Amino acid sequence: MSCENWRFELEAMIDPQSLLRVLGYFAQRSVVPDALQMRVGDDKMTISLTVSDLAQAHALIVAAKLEQIVLVQSVRLDELEQAERERAAA
Repeated sequence: MSCENWRFELEAMIDPQSLLRVLGYFAQRSVVPDALQMRVGDDKMTISLTVSDLAQAHALIVAAKLEQIVLVQSVRLDELEQAERERAAA
């Protein structure tokens, strides 16, 4: 199973629990994101996480679980090239 680099982009309701619930799914898998950004605006919270060395199957499972969080409105998963991951972490 090959490991890849991923960007998770989520839109969630503006709620103090949104970010904690999203991070909880990564914590359950002992995955520490390389970068994390959260912005509030336009009546929503946008959360962006980059993760390296995560197998595609695991990334897909995490994305599916994130979509099930009541506070999360949408999830997008993108594979990153090494250069993109380094820019996102900077």
